Amino acid sequence: MEETKNRGSEKLLAAWKGRALTDESVREIADALAQSAGTVERAAIVGGADGNGARISLSYSGDDTPICGNDIAFWVKWHLRHGGTPRPPRIIIDGIPFPDIIRMELDFGNVQPIEGPRELPVAGLNIGV
Repeated sequence: MEETKNRGSEKLLAAWKGRALTDESVREIADALAQSAGTVERAAIVGGADGNGARISLSYSGDDTPICGNDIAFWVKWHLRHGGTPRPPRIIIDGIPFPDIIRMELDFGNVQPIEGPRELPVAGLNIGV
């Protein structure tokens, strides 16, 4: 019986340690962003001192717009490796049927949804989303 309690506590402690982004997981994100065709518009670590998530805003323009799918694929693979609570990416497409600009916001790890309207900078303008 004692062994079962220890296993349960080990799982709890592992979950506690896994709540924060690790140096390795952040390095993976940074490396992927360095190889990405997208331009990083904003990056933020959320969760206070224990940093349990990251919110990254990217933009793609011109011939790079079809390549945004590579970053979405990386985002899915990252969550499969490191866990977290993935929420669907927020994507804004300017120009249909041929996109001129694509803006995408990806959350890594455990990022709480933003309640109510908020401001996103779009080409020098603030648009409430």
